[in-house]
Parts: sequence; structure tokens; C-alpha cells
Amino acid sequence: MKKQLKIISMLTLLTIIVAGSLYARGDQDATAGGLKQYTIFLGRPAEDYPKEGTILGNWIEEKTGVRLKWEFPVGDLRQKVGLIIAGGDYPDLIDCRNENQALYDAGAFIPLDDLIEKYGVNAKKLYGKRIDMLRKDDGHIYWFPQLFPYGDKVQRTYESLGLYVQKRVLKEFGWPIPKNLNEAFDMLIEYCKRHPETDGNKTYAYTALTAGWREFALTNAPHVFSGHPNDGVADVDWVGGKWKVLPYWANEAAYKVYKLYNKIHLAGLYDTESFVMDYDQYLAKLASGSILAFCDQHWQFERVRNLLRDQEPKDRWWVGLPVVMEGYKENLEGPLDAQVSEGVGITVDCKDPVGAFKYLDFLLSEECQIAKQWGFQGTDFEIDENGLYYRTPEQIERWDDTKFIDYKFGQRYWIEICGWHHSSCYSDGKNAVSHRSQPAVFYARLKDTEKEVLDAYGKKTWYDFFNPPDMRRAKYFPLWTIKLPTGGVEDICLKRIEEIRRKYIPLLIMAEPGKYDAVWKEFLDVFNKIPDKEKLVAYYQKNLDDRVEMSGGY
Repeated sequence: MKKQLKIISMLTLLTIIVAGSLYARGDQDATAGGLKQYTIFLGRPAEDYPKEGTILGNWIEEKTGVRLKWEFPVGDLRQKVGLIIAGGDYPDLIDCRNENQALYDAGAFIPLDDLIEKYGVNAKKLYGKRIDMLRKDDGHIYWFPQLFPYGDKVQRTYESLGLYVQKRVLKEFGWPIPKNLNEAFDMLIEYCKRHPETDGNKTYAYTALTAGWREFALTNAPHVFSGHPNDGVADVDWVGGKWKVLPYWANEAAYKVYKLYNKIHLAGLYDTESFVMDYDQYLAKLASGSILAFCDQHWQFERVRNLLRDQEPKDRWWVGLPVVMEGYKENLEGPLDAQVSEGVGITVDCKDPVGAFKYLDFLLSEECQIAKQWGFQGTDFEIDENGLYYRTPEQIERWDDTKFIDYKFGQRYWIEICGWHHSSCYSDGKNAVSHRSQPAVFYARLKDTEKEVLDAYGKKTWYDFFNPPDMRRAKYFPLWTIKLPTGGVEDICLKRIEEIRRKYIPLLIMAEPGKYDAVWKEFLDVFNKIPDKEKLVAYYQKNLDDRVEMSGGY
């Protein structure tokens, strides 16, 4: 049966290839309205681009004379990228998020170095001396990151990640910040005892997102609750005057964290359905209001948070807290991250790479960043006598309408292409790149239910709850943007580690009373047999050291 399915898959692929192309690429020299047209594949889901165009898209077309023909993934991105590589037929532009490395290994991108030198006016302004961070191991640059910090000025209002606890819990216990994760979990268990049901549904103390690549909300928990900023794949600690890569996959923090999760499970209050839920089901479960807490990054659930914030009772949304395990220091915020492992590049099949590059360079311009982040002066934002951007109440209301912003204005299509980091400031040094990071707009957008929380804690922003970042990390941060060569021993090793952890973490959490240590021992026995872990760590350490060196050294 497997052989038959394989044959059918191969025939399907061959049929597509023989038919001519995986991409219905339009003409690049002459299309409707005299615009150049480039095909683009973006590795993030979105609705089809509106036939009538969008406000932002129409403006970019007028500025550049270019129209994009969009394609988005349906289903698993890794499988889609594999199909693209197998077909060997690429769109003009491509950004496959964390699958870009596979495209690079397949030779899908053209190097951008010469184009940057000749035409990269805006690229040079943004990346400046840090442009070497974009180089791959062969010394060339192949894509522009979806986000990159501009300058040194930072303006932040939102936290990055942490333990999220519902407002109603914090209010009932007198607005505490638990001393450690154990104390926080005791508080959650006690609240569940007092309020076992939420609108007729069982109240759960805790859940975790486990769907696909988003599973880091569960698997990175030892990293987060031992107080580290989001380096993702491993801890990075300051040891002997240098940054040292230290895996947390099976360390003491991992043992302690999942034992605390087990404690909630043994109390009958862990949402075990989470182990089989997809992302939409996770959001739906959160939207029920019955989940008291979880570990995550705010952008993964922000829309549900805002939904619950705006409906009665207005105390079912979550507040990010700086809580870590006992004995660890909270340092959850990192410097602004340069997401150099992901981004948009020009492929070897693009017949007009110069034109495509000039288009991308325009997207990197300050003019374009302001347009896609703030809209247009007089319609979407205003400027006061001090040169500060702000929105009127009517403009705030329109820009809080996600349907309008995504598909009428069109921000969703360009927001993660050639972006300036949202918490950077523009060249005037006083206006935040994103309206969300602009203090005046942040305060104006706050609802009374949010002001109650900030006032109770004596904070001005959600970011103020956390310790400031260790800026020494800026020379490499974050580690997760260092990607492994596809199919190499390090890549195979990491996939094996992920596979083993994916199996055993649920078993640890759901261990029967008195059995946790036995499951942990079984996990270690399997984990310790995985070969090449030292090579994997050495690969990350070397690349981290290289980044530090390129940034001026220690």
C-alpha cells in the first residue's frame, strides 16, 4: 500500500511538472496596466489577495510599478517546501520562514551581494555595519529578514513571552506577582478549587500549545522558566567572560518544570486535550475563557486575548508575568531580535533579478515602513506640534479592526516582508516603527479593564513587568536564528532530540503518582543514546562565536 501511495505521489508531481510549472508565473515585462509582475510564495497562511487590490498594495504599485502575484501555503509548510524543491521550479520571490534553510541548501536563491552594492540604498541604511549578520556560511547574502532592528533606539510596550495568568485570578488573590513558578501553580490550583467551572465548562489551571512548529510553547518551557530570553533551541549563559551554549533538553530545569506540570495534572487540572489539538483548536479552547494560565509568546494568542478583553465578563484575558522557577533569575526580555534565518529572497528562476531587487529595496525604505505600519497621514494618523505620530479615536477604532487592516488596507501581505523591527524608532529618533510601541497610541488603545491591571501593579506598560534585557546579548541574539544544514549530522541529531522530547514530555506531565522519576529515567536512557549531540552544540557555539566576532568581539 505504501509503495502504491508513493507511486501515486510521484505521478502527481510529475504531472504537475510536465504541465509546465508549479507556479502560474505571469509575464514580468508587460502585464495589466503596464506593471511588472513577480510571483511570490509566502510561507504563512493568508486569504487570497483581493482582486480589487488593497489600499497599501495599490500605493506600493504606484510607487514601484510592480504587482505581486501571491501564493500562500495550505497545510504543512515543510511538505510544501519539499514539493517546491522536488519540482525545481521556483517563484520569483520566496519566503518560507524557518524552511528557508532547505531552499538555500537546494540552491534556490541567488546571492544578493552585488545587487546590494549597486542598488541597495535602503538596504545599506537599515543593515549598516550589521549587514554581515545576514551572510550564510558561504559568505553571501541570500534574503532580507522579515524583521531587523533599525538604529539603537528602542521603544517597547509589550512583553515578549512568559507565564500568562488570567486577570480574574490575579484580582482574586490581590494582584500578586508569585515569587516562583511553584507558588504560581499553587495559586492556580487554589483558584480552580474555588471556581471549578467557567460558564458551565470545567476550569483548567493550565494548557500548552503543541501544534506543529508552534510546539515551542511546551518544549521551550525549561528555557523560559529558568529565566532565559528567547534563544529558542538552547540556553545561552555568560560563562567565563563569554556566551556559552548550554542545552536544556534534559537538564535539571527540564526535570523541575515538567514535574510542576505533573503536579497540576495530578490535581486533575491540566488540559490534556492540548496534546492533540491543532492551532485553531488551541485558540478556540482559550476563547472559551476556561483556561487560567499557560506559557507562550503573546503574538500567538493576541487576537483571542483582545476578544476576551472586549467581552463580558472582562476578566478572562491573560497578563504576562515575570515568573520563573525558584533559584533562577528572571531575564526573559532580550535585545531586539534580528530574524536573519527567515526572510524574502530572489530565486534562480527570476528572469529580472534587478527589477525584483529594486522592488525589495523600496520595501526596506522608511517611507514604505511608515505606510505599512501607520498608514497615511491625515487618514490613518496625525502628527502633533512636536513631530510625534498619533491616532484619533476614530483612527484607532479603524486600525483595531483586524479584518480592515488585514484585507482592506492590506497590511497582512507586507507586514513581515523586509520589515524594520516594530520596537525600533524611525530616523527621527522619537516615533516608534509600530503604532503599538508608540506610548500615546498604546495608552489611547488601553481599555478600562487593562488600566485596572496596570494601575494595580503600578506599571505603565506590559513590558514594565519584566527586567530590562542584557544588551551584551545584542552581538548574537537570538540563537534560534542559526539554522542547521539540511540533512547534516547536526540536523539529524536535533530532529531526533525533538522526536524523543515530543514523545516523553506528555508522558512526564501525565505520569501517575510516584512514577515521574521512573519516566524521567526512561527518557534519559533514550535521550543519552542519541549520537552527535556534542557536534550539534559545537555547531551552535561556533556560529554564535562567529556572530560575536562579526559584531566586534567581546
